[in-house]
Amino acid sequence: MTGPAPRPRVLFLATEFPTAASPVVGTFVREHARAAALHADVVVLHLERAPGRGGLFEIEEERAGGLAGGAPGGSPGDVRVVHVRYRRFGPPLSYLAFAVGAVVAARQLARSGFRPDALHANSFLSALVGLLLRRIYRVPLVYTEHWSVFLPEDPATLSGPMRTVARLALERADTVLPVSSAMERALRELAPGARLRVVPNAVDPALFHPAPPCSAPPRPAGGPAGDPARLLYVGLLYDAKGLDVLLPAVAALLRDGRRVTLDIVGDGVLRAETEELAARLGLAERAVTFHGIRPKAEVGERMRGADLLVLSSRFENNPCVLLEALCCGLPVVATRVGGVPEIVDAAAGEIAEPGDVEAFAAALGRALDRLPCFDREQIARTAAGRYGHDAVGAALAEVYAGRAGRS
Repeated sequence: MTGPAPRPRVLFLATEFPTAASPVVGTFVREHARAAALHADVVVLHLERAPGRGGLFEIEEERAGGLAGGAPGGSPGDVRVVHVRYRRFGPPLSYLAFAVGAVVAARQLARSGFRPDALHANSFLSALVGLLLRRIYRVPLVYTEHWSVFLPEDPATLSGPMRTVARLALERADTVLPVSSAMERALRELAPGARLRVVPNAVDPALFHPAPPCSAPPRPAGGPAGDPARLLYVGLLYDAKGLDVLLPAVAALLRDGRRVTLDIVGDGVLRAETEELAARLGLAERAVTFHGIRPKAEVGERMRGADLLVLSSRFENNPCVLLEALCCGLPVVATRVGGVPEIVDAAAGEIAEPGDVEAFAAALGRALDRLPCFDREQIARTAAGRYGHDAVGAALAEVYAGRAGRS
């Protein structure tokens, strides 16, 4: 009688991952790693360009149960994290430190007993290291692309050499996993020979879940009577997020007699400018509150207590904040960019054209009118079945086992 098959060992390669100094950077990679760790033993190599104490690079393993989000003791879902910090040299020395540091760290892991059965890169730069490690370990290379620079709405572009590097990674990886169908289309245009399968970002169900059922009838919100509707924005504060559209749209609702409040959770380069805009619009004292960056657990609580999540972005890929809101049963109002229309259907919220204050205010108004009609429990069930750790982890396990179909 044979026992269960051994869990595969998967080495994640990431150029972005949360750290104590930057806790919100690369959280989407961490959640993919934690989803994969339900079915595999996972180690993350975080390839971080940072000042070092000396030499080309330094290697440091994160303590168990730390920023990776797992609990000590090796339970399913745990993730080991090894930070490979390579010095801020100019090219080509920085490229050498980047590659050599990753190879040395991977060999140290192999000597300690962790020899990967699969490699999972999370950017085209880390996929280049993956191609090198694939030659050493002779295992499959999976590559997830998150960066919106490939999408047509994003005004940023890759240089010619970087596009060549990206095409090389896309066409030579064994399987490429865009996190949205919009990204899949963009990558196929750049690299027609890439083997693609969409696997979305993942959501932690321990943090993002619906509130317990309540027997009380839904309260009226947002109209001339009743409580103000509670709008929630979660994200960094920079130009791509369209706060200069969101705040005037909220002001327009107030002028029309709607009763709403807006909580802004996040920080960024436009924090002061956004606060000044709120003051000019007369929102600072009566409608808008800035909370800064808050822990994920608190964000989940705020989502369960809000009426609508709002996201007025100019470009997006597969935004985690929308997935998290839906897993909490929170309907959303967002813009028609990137992968957002794949996430938000009529049962889950409203979509507006980007960059248009009137259109976004109108979408907010329609969603406010529909608040009693949204089935928050069904929204949460549907989202968890698509984006929860279980669903995404199972899809990744299929890919690692070579059983996934390719489009």
